[in-house]
Amino acid sequence: MKALICFHDHGDWWFSKSLRWGFRHVFVVVWDERGYWVRLDGMKGVPKATVEAGDDDLAGYYRREHGFTVIEVQIERRERLPFLMVGTCVGMAKAFLGIRAPWVITPYQFYRYLRSSYG
Repeated sequence: MKALICFHDHGDWWFSKSLRWGFRHVFVVVWDERGYWVRLDGMKGVPKATVEAGDDDLAGYYRREHGFTVIEVQIERRERLPFLMVGTCVGMAKAFLGIRAPWVITPYQFYRYLRSSYG
């Protein structure tokens, strides 16, 4: 599965101000086999899916136009998820991607995990 993981400063939880600048929220955009990018966002613990675009350079658009930190990944395997997941943007992003990393709870920790695991 081809996916973009996007980090930015627009976190909306009460504790967002205590998180690292540039890593206050995360959302995932996955490539649909029909030729569209689908955004999967867990803002305030509520999952939301929207069609973003059919553009091949959506990562570049997010970087240039919005200043987001974007990691492009190819997820080949999906891990068995734990019974309980934290209902935050990070918990939802991990669930969408099938990533099991129970001690990764903040967007910056998730960024570091992805950089070390997926390059």
